[in-house]
Amino acid sequence: MRPTLAHARCLCGLVLLAATAAVAAQSPVKRKPGLWEVQLTEQRGHVAGQPMPSPEQMEAMRAQMPKAQREQMDKLMRERGMGMTDKATTVRHCLSPQAAERGPIVEPPDAGMKCDHRMTPVSAQEARFSFSCTGPKGQMQGEGRAWDLSPEHYKTSMTMQGTVNGQPISMSMTQTGRWLGSDCQGIKPLAN
Repeated sequence: MRPTLAHARCLCGLVLLAATAAVAAQSPVKRKPGLWEVQLTEQRGHVAGQPMPSPEQMEAMRAQMPKAQREQMDKLMRERGMGMTDKATTVRHCLSPQAAERGPIVEPPDAGMKCDHRMTPVSAQEARFSFSCTGPKGQMQGEGRAWDLSPEHYKTSMTMQGTVNGQPISMSMTQTGRWLGSDCQGIKPLAN
């Protein structure tokens, strides 16, 4: 079974947020509360033995989707606490003031998945991280590097592997996160 854009986008959203959680845990710099946008800038990997679509392929697939299918996929992502943009590789999430004050550790939007995050600061603007997540739908673990850390932006590069719904997954990705403002524009804060 070849991964569809809906599968890839949902999985990328979950992985982006898992990586975001790892960056946030014990970060040398606390992030500002409010609306954050996370953009996948590079992705490679396999799901169930099939290659993941590249960011460019995901954008092309989204452009070809019927409007009703795009709306259904966007609704699914919103239900998981992620706002959608016109780009298939960009998600938005709301960081509550309480979570920002705690440091924060944001769990993936799948309520059944629990994660253990470890962060090793290298400097005030750089850190190494690892995470291990388990839940009824599978497990994943990964490691990476976060840099250019500030209250309003960050960059990460990571690798991860595991299983989702019984299917093997392995990925490497690079992402950029940026704060858009204190107004979450109707997006509910992620569980924390």
